[in-house]
Amino acid sequence: MNEAIQSKEVRLISENGQQVLPIVQALNMAIDMGLDLVQINESDPPVCKILDGGKYKFDLQKKEKQNKQNQKTIVTKEIRMSISIDENDFRTKVNSAIAFLTKGYHVKVSVRFRGREITHSKIGEELLANFCQEVSHLVNSSTSAILQGRILSILLKP
Repeated sequence: MNEAIQSKEVRLISENGQQVLPIVQALNMAIDMGLDLVQINESDPPVCKILDGGKYKFDLQKKEKQNKQNQKTIVTKEIRMSISIDENDFRTKVNSAIAFLTKGYHVKVSVRFRGREITHSKIGEELLANFCQEVSHLVNSSTSAILQGRILSILLKP
């Protein structure tokens, strides 16, 4: 804004069209009008407008704030189990997953294998299949079961 513009020439956009002017002449025009010379775009030469600088900054901040509010962040909740989970504990995990999915969260369901349990990976796959079947009415898409190290996991999306 004003003296912060470092170029010797600017492309000034005004009511009567656009023109390339020396920076000094553009600044004098802005001062005569009682307004500020605001750089809109950093090209060669920079694009500038004569307008109220305070109002322009306020409008930019307002636009940024509005864009920030419109962004939707995806939150992923994780539910961890082992292959030796009991029926009531399994039911509790399913209920918490249902609560997360109804709130719109993505849910990552993980089955952790300890020691030699990794040799029984079929049990873990069956556990995840049962879990998916319990929450299938709330799930639009899910990934296939992925084994990463000692953790078998699946991602459920509402």
